Amino acid sequence: MKCEMCGQDAKLKKVKVEGAVLKLCKNCQDTGEVISAPRKVKNRFKKKKKRRKPRSQRKHLVKDFDKKVKAKRESEEMSIEDLSEQMKVKESVVHRIESGKLKPDEKLAKKIKKVLGIQLYQQESQLDYETRKKENKHSKATIGDIAKVKKKK
Repeated sequence: MKCEMCGQDAKLKKVKVEGAVLKLCKNCQDTGEVISAPRKVKNRFKKKKKRRKPRSQRKHLVKDFDKKVKAKRESEEMSIEDLSEQMKVKESVVHRIESGKLKPDEKLAKKIKKVLGIQLYQQESQLDYETRKKENKHSKATIGDIAKVKKKK
């Protein structure tokens, strides 16, 4: 490449001369301030791998959580408005939980536990995991269930 000041073919560096950035050869670099090469920036947006908790630490939502919340609220003679006010959430959130349309996350479940005193998340034991795995195994269709396979004679 050619020097932008003298036109000589040489290895060039960026130099700031009187406010302008020019690519100059080694001889012309003395006329200004050499700009150092930018450091390589690591990819800040690289996805990080999520670490899964061991089975012994995983929690799962109990069955019929919606019915349990509604039954406990009614036994306490509490309205949806009262419960939502104590939990500091919208009434629609409580209504959606009780109807089963919203599965509460652990943060919301803690609020429910604090107000109503019912536990919605339980530790997942190895036995529970194995049982659910067997149940799911039999409920799914395989390709053999759907397709008719022709055998060679």
